[in-house]
Amino acid sequence: MPPMRLFAILLVWIAAAPCLALAATSVTILTDNDYAPYSYEADGLARGIYNDILRAAAERMPDYRVDLRPVPWKRGLAELEAGRALALSPPYFRPHDRPFMQPYSVPMLTERIAVYCRPDAMKRPRPNWPDDYQGLRFGNNAGFKPGGDAFWRLVSQGKIALEEAANIRANLLKVLRGRLDCYLNDDLAIQLELARLQRQHLYEAGQLAKAATVSEEQGYVGFTNRDAGHFPYKQDFLKQLNRALTAMRQDGEIDRIVEHALQAERERDPTPSF
Repeated sequence: MPPMRLFAILLVWIAAAPCLALAATSVTILTDNDYAPYSYEADGLARGIYNDILRAAAERMPDYRVDLRPVPWKRGLAELEAGRALALSPPYFRPHDRPFMQPYSVPMLTERIAVYCRPDAMKRPRPNWPDDYQGLRFGNNAGFKPGGDAFWRLVSQGKIALEEAANIRANLLKVLRGRLDCYLNDDLAIQLELARLQRQHLYEAGQLAKAATVSEEQGYVGFTNRDAGHFPYKQDFLKQLNRALTAMRQDGEIDRIVEHALQAERERDPTPSF
């Protein structure tokens, strides 16, 4: 190769090197597609509070270009377990139940888990959770395990009946129609869904009541540990994500996102399903 041509190629490579070094790494985070108001799919896009938080965090991470991909929750878990996906949002911290999911990010948000029941299930006082709820039929979102270890022990022992459905709406309709006695999930999500059902004349005030607040849970980004090095940037991405989330909590951006998203969710009115 002539020296001048070689020199020209070298100059082009040197000029392009900074651009190559600055190219952002593409990262995909799977997100729950059916957990409004926190994480859901609308028009093919990941919507909800957690996804707004992650988008804002991504703006503070110039080394990465973050794609949020909504998927059914169980599929997301399966993708992480197989090591095909890097991360899933927003799992609770369950290292023993999900040994394939390590590490976790810092928590993004705190959710309060509440039990809502039909009045006839609460004719006698039930102050002790979960022992006083033995014999009742509970609804639960498939793939989630809220309520604490003692609750799930009673379920495994057959002392509390459990029936799973795909989402909050489906579970609440089962309770309202008398197929279940109680439902436990995030308090705010239940309240917002009941408000929508009421606007659609599927619920009247007093048909359900909050029986107890049983726990607090925090939502994280969970990462696979089954990738066999397929995501070499995992630790650096996690470090930058944690730094961004911590800064957002400290400067109040997470609180602002929550308030904005909740107002939008109150105005969202899905098509009734009967």
